[in-house]
Amino acid sequence: MVCRTYIVDDNRRARQAVRTILEGDPFFRVVGEAESARMALEEIPAVRPDFILVDIRMPGMDGIALAGELKKRLPDAKIVMLTVSHDPADLLRAVRVGAQGYLVKSLDPSDWISYLRAVADGASPISEEVAARLVTKFVPAGEPVSSQVARRLTPRERDILARIAEGRSNREIAEELVISENTVKNHIKNMMAKLDVKNRTQLAALAARARADLPRF
Repeated sequence: MVCRTYIVDDNRRARQAVRTILEGDPFFRVVGEAESARMALEEIPAVRPDFILVDIRMPGMDGIALAGELKKRLPDAKIVMLTVSHDPADLLRAVRVGAQGYLVKSLDPSDWISYLRAVADGASPISEEVAARLVTKFVPAGEPVSSQVARRLTPRERDILARIAEGRSNREIAEELVISENTVKNHIKNMMAKLDVKNRTQLAALAARARADLPRF
C-alpha cells in the first residue's frame, strides 16, 4: 500500500523539507504541493490524496479553515496539521474541523514517520493533557464520560475503546480480537455516533478520559 500525500505550506523550503522526509519512506508518495489555501482547494479535489499535510499558519485562509473546507469536500482524506506551536488550543480547533492529527515541525524526521504511519494505520496519537482538554470541549457537562461509555456501548465496543485508549491501531485491534479491520472500523463508526463525536481523534480523547473504567490488556 502507498499513502498518496499532498503538502500545503506557504514556505517553499518547508515544503521541500517535508517532501524530503516523506520520500525517505516508501509508504508515502507525494502527489502534489500547494503554497496557498486557494491553490490547495483548486488542486486537491482532483488529485484526491489519502493524506493531506497542512501548515497551520498561512496568509489569507489559515490551515485550520482550509482543513475544515477540505473535510467537507473529501471526508475520507486524513488531514494532519503542521505547526511550530505546542499550543493545545490550536489542536482543539483543528480537531473540531475534522483533522486527524497535529504534528510539531521540530520533531525528528523519524518521529514524523512514526506519527504519520500511526495516523495512517488508524491510530490517533494524542497526549493525556490534550485528551483531557478535548473531552471538556466535546462532552456535554453533567454525565461522566465513564457513565456514558458504560451506558451507551456494548461489551465488544468497550473492548475496542479500551484498546484505542492503549494506542492500538485498527490493524492491531483486529488481530487481537480476531476480527477484520472493516469490522473494527464499523464498530468505531457506531461508537462515534453513540458518543456524539466526529472522528477517531475525539473518540481517542474520550477513551483516554474513561481509561480507568475500561478493560485492561
